[in-house]
Amino acid sequence: MKTLCLSLLLCCSTLLLAQHKKAATVVKEDTTIYTIIDKMPEFPGGSEAMKKFLSENLRWTKELEECGIQGRSILQFIIEKDGSLTSVVVVRGVDPLLDKEAVRVIKLMPKWIPGEHKGKKVRVKYTLPVSWR
Repeated sequence: MKTLCLSLLLCCSTLLLAQHKKAATVVKEDTTIYTIIDKMPEFPGGSEAMKKFLSENLRWTKELEECGIQGRSILQFIIEKDGSLTSVVVVRGVDPLLDKEAVRVIKLMPKWIPGEHKGKKVRVKYTLPVSWR
């Protein structure tokens, strides 16, 4: 009986130790947001394709046209490791209607080619001016 209890106790302690070791080997994902990296993210097709996308998708309503508002909305967003865009915010706005439209179009963008730092894909904070004329 003592042998059975001792064997059972040894088996349970080995199992607990194995689970502890397994938990210790969990790798933490890097969630750092970079601003300067080795290879910056890129809109699919490059900057000309991005300009074309913006010009085709930004809506200049009659209300905005009548107001005659011009300027530049400065937006920031995070380009994730998979190229998706998150956390779109207006850093400097021109007019609430224009800023809202710029945010809407940024959220429509396709996935970008993600940025890389030291050979690994990383999250990048990107700043993009949107001109209104």
